[in-house]
Amino acid sequence: MTLHPRHLVPTLSAILLASPVHADPNTPGTPGTIDGVDPGAHFSYGVHQFQWSADSNANRLIDLDEVEINVNGTWQAVDEDTFTNTIKRRRAGLYMENGFIYKKTPTRDLALYIDFPENWQESDKRPAIIWFFGGAWNTGTPYAFKSKADYFAKRGVVSVRVDYRIRTVDGIFNDGFISGHDAKTALRWVRKNAGRLGIDPDRIIAGGDSAGGHLAVATQIPTLNDPTDDNSISTMVSALLLHNPYVVFINPESWVYQIGFKTLPPVWVSYGLKDKAAYDDDPSSKRSERNGESFVKELSEAGIPLKTYIKADAGHGFCSSPPHLGPSTLDADLFLQQCGLLEKGSAPLPQSSGRAMLNELLQKIEAGNLQPTELKTLEFVTQASTSEPSTK
Repeated sequence: MTLHPRHLVPTLSAILLASPVHADPNTPGTPGTIDGVDPGAHFSYGVHQFQWSADSNANRLIDLDEVEINVNGTWQAVDEDTFTNTIKRRRAGLYMENGFIYKKTPTRDLALYIDFPENWQESDKRPAIIWFFGGAWNTGTPYAFKSKADYFAKRGVVSVRVDYRIRTVDGIFNDGFISGHDAKTALRWVRKNAGRLGIDPDRIIAGGDSAGGHLAVATQIPTLNDPTDDNSISTMVSALLLHNPYVVFINPESWVYQIGFKTLPPVWVSYGLKDKAAYDDDPSSKRSERNGESFVKELSEAGIPLKTYIKADAGHGFCSSPPHLGPSTLDADLFLQQCGLLEKGSAPLPQSSGRAMLNELLQKIEAGNLQPTELKTLEFVTQASTSEPSTK
């Protein structure tokens, strides 16, 4: 039986995650309000507690001057950065399509969002790419790779965009460690549920940008595991697509240089030579003495299949937007063909960045033109999880 992706799991109940008083980031909303919260209500997102004082302009939206945040027991005005990284991020999550909860955490339930090929069937065995957004493990959204995910879906790939814990939402530190746990859980979830998602478990690819590029590589660190994960589920991948991965030394548990690079699968990696943060080695600092420059060199010396996309005039994140968005996507596509992971073919190259697409999504949401979506569940891979999501 062929199922439309929006109704992938018709036998699973769609579960609402919050009450009007204590709303969850992915709740499909209180009727009549776009953010799923009643005016005057308290609600949480990640580690934060908020209060929507009143809908003063009757637009059914939480506006910057209408919301307060609880800081050490005191209600304070929300600054613009915090508003963007929490309230607007939460808002977008209410309306993203094809979302599945893959993990329960103390701060929130984590979801991933799947872009299916047009002629997808549950019985398929398609390649999959798992995408991790960048943002220094501090900011960012799963929409960052929406344009590339849409492109590869047109090429027959099941694209999976992962949300994971970040500092501005979940209050985590020790960059790349907790997020690395989430990345490996997401990979295990995809492999465990591959048969329900039309995915070939032997053709799973991991990709990401900046901190997300780090997470894609970090899935190959054998010792970096959430202690509640079922470690019998492999996190080996068939290839890595790394967009200016941030590989500097942050902490020993998630440092990618502990990996024996000879054991890595084929790697496609991009860097801009003007990327001072992620590319240039700095021997005077332990943090960056082995940066992207060393990473590319050591990958080459490892003798694994390697394709570099390095541009002299480019800076950090250059593959995420024009003029390099389309050409870099095509280059990665050709690399996957060479590796035997993708059939020959073509599709219209992406033209809009994930950030632009997120802005378009928010405009539609805020205009009241979209309906909230419902998160689904399949089988979890963490020992502490059940088939029911958290209501916290």
